[in-house]
Amino acid sequence: MMIQDTPISLIVNLNEDYSIYGNKSEFEQVILYILNNAKDAVLNTHNGEKLIFINTQSNEGHFELEILDNGGGISNHIMDRIFEPYFTTKHQSIGTGLGLSTVDKVIRQKYNLTIQVYNKDYEHNGIRYTGCCFKIIF
Repeated sequence: MMIQDTPISLIVNLNEDYSIYGNKSEFEQVILYILNNAKDAVLNTHNGEKLIFINTQSNEGHFELEILDNGGGISNHIMDRIFEPYFTTKHQSIGTGLGLSTVDKVIRQKYNLTIQVYNKDYEHNGIRYTGCCFKIIF
């Protein structure tokens, strides 16, 4: 599936299907913030194919939602700052630095869930990629 008006392929692997209870619009906003960051990352790379994956799975009694891109990952020296309010690597006319801060507040503070962010090396269709992975654990 292509993301409308972009050269990005969205690959959805729903290995597990769960019902999640909470505020639907808040959760949608969380997913949109993460997807928009992934979109910006892959559009700013010079890799050939531009990919975003949405994966779900069950792991040790927990439901996991993973959003993974092939945008090259997040620099280690800023990884621990990405959830800070007003922290952004984008030009101020493009980003406010509030998206991932909102993600953190909703996921960790409001719903007491776990969110992990890390760089991941992986293979897709025989090609090696590096990207950023956001994993929400329910």
